[in-house]
Amino acid sequence: MSHNIQIIIAYDGSRFFGWQKTRSGIAIQEEMEKAISRILGKAVQTEAASRTDRGVHAKGQVVHFRTDQIIHPHQFQRALDSVLPQEISVQSVQLVDEQFHPTLSALAKEYHYWICNSSTQLPMNRLYSWHVHRPLDIKLMQTSACDFLGTHDFLAFANERTDDSIRTIESITIQPMEEKRLRIEIRGDRFLYKMARNIVGTLAYIGCQKLPKDCIPKIFASKMRKNAGITAPAHGLFLIEVFYAYPIK
Repeated sequence: MSHNIQIIIAYDGSRFFGWQKTRSGIAIQEEMEKAISRILGKAVQTEAASRTDRGVHAKGQVVHFRTDQIIHPHQFQRALDSVLPQEISVQSVQLVDEQFHPTLSALAKEYHYWICNSSTQLPMNRLYSWHVHRPLDIKLMQTSACDFLGTHDFLAFANERTDDSIRTIESITIQPMEEKRLRIEIRGDRFLYKMARNIVGTLAYIGCQKLPKDCIPKIFASKMRKNAGITAPAHGLFLIEVFYAYPIK
């Protein structure tokens, strides 16, 4: 009998080449499959809710695999944590419905992006936030963020051409934090390749007046990536949570 196992992991993506296995370097997926196979004594294949890019972090990445072996979730979680690299932490393990799939079953995802907007950045934040030296008009960014809400063709905010570029952004919140840092929270149904980082880069360009405040509808209409802002660096981005029709632990 096959069992469908769901794992929620957090990771510091600084030294990894993203989630998906690649010949370029070590990926999170590779480390997960090695650890699980070591415990079960049998090769497994994992799938995740988001193929995070090189350098991107996660607090709530959802992973699943199938096995014919009986899994005791708490024991398995402890065993996984003992063999995984220290940059990867297992938040939970549970048996889920046979039909569950981390990507196909997902209703929405939430990403947070961190920016440091001071002349200097604390060293402990350098791997986890984008250091933007030019002053940002946060109120202007908050107003412009409203233009992203709803369902649009996000082709101009994708770094790969695709015939399926209609996406829905449910909310964008720009939250000022201590030490002249800010957190941009983006929740949407699905995201194109580097879409979240391109939204952030565009908002940053608006905030420092490299782009006009009313530019977003025009960028949507153009469907041209060159008309949007810079792709914000990967190290400021965190996958926070993936939402399903039922709560997951």
